[in-house]
Amino acid sequence: MLDKMAFFVNVIRCGSISAASRKFDISVSAGSRWLQSLESQFGMPLLRRTNKLLTPTPAGQKLFDEFAPLVDSANQIQQSLLDYQAHDKGQINIACTPVYANHHLMRDISDYLIQQPHVTFSLNITPWALDHAGEADLMISANATYQGYREENLHLVRREIMQCPFVPVASPAYLAQFGAPQSPEALSHHRCLFASTLTGSNDWIFTCGPETQMIKIPKTLEVNDSDLLLQGIRNGAGIGYLPAFVVEDDIRNDRLVPLFRNYGTSTWSLSLYYYPPQRASAAASKFKAFLLERAQR
Repeated sequence: MLDKMAFFVNVIRCGSISAASRKFDISVSAGSRWLQSLESQFGMPLLRRTNKLLTPTPAGQKLFDEFAPLVDSANQIQQSLLDYQAHDKGQINIACTPVYANHHLMRDISDYLIQQPHVTFSLNITPWALDHAGEADLMISANATYQGYREENLHLVRREIMQCPFVPVASPAYLAQFGAPQSPEALSHHRCLFASTLTGSNDWIFTCGPETQMIKIPKTLEVNDSDLLLQGIRNGAGIGYLPAFVVEDDIRNDRLVPLFRNYGTSTWSLSLYYYPPQRASAAASKFKAFLLERAQR
């Protein structure tokens, strides 16, 4: 019965039976039977099911409020006991933005598995990593920020692990054919490639002194993968606006040309989001510490 009560707590936290079932490594049908059995044992409904949304009844809310702290305490005890193991064990579920996964995360995981061969990983590579907070242990998500930007308040711990400016770039072939724009305003007369998952929209930010300009660029090509976007820019499809670490090697080797050197841009910021210690698994907490240590190098 205690397992079923802990499962109920996770259903409320995850927002769905399927996400909670994945955490407990059971099928969705088994999770549904657990909830039915729990309601039968208490003799009252604990959840309301409307329009695919699950919300607790007053009795369900009481059970959650009283039992959730015990679930957190049990997780802390489990984590402290795992410290006695010679090797970490357990699965770590990660939702990660593609640009970081392609350039950094796979290398980090490969290096970690050499140290901790008994840990397993499940990766969800998505531009909307924070939408999967209910089922992931760690979320790695990016934002484009500028003066006046405000991030949504989230009930997660957030640590920034990378930050760099955007760089507007074009290939030498594109510039030879169409010429280089002399100011950000001139972008309206050029082909532009963008990823709303990187910048939030087709608005590119440029700063000069105290002034900030938000330039709405033509929607020539939208791609939600930065590496595909980079490939299109290299091939001369148009001008792009990408984080500096993505294009620095191409600039250094003259495959791309940076534009508007006298202007500043918005900042690409990457953050690691995770649960407080009382809700985090031991395996996830240790890999989180590994990522943060690497970010500080």
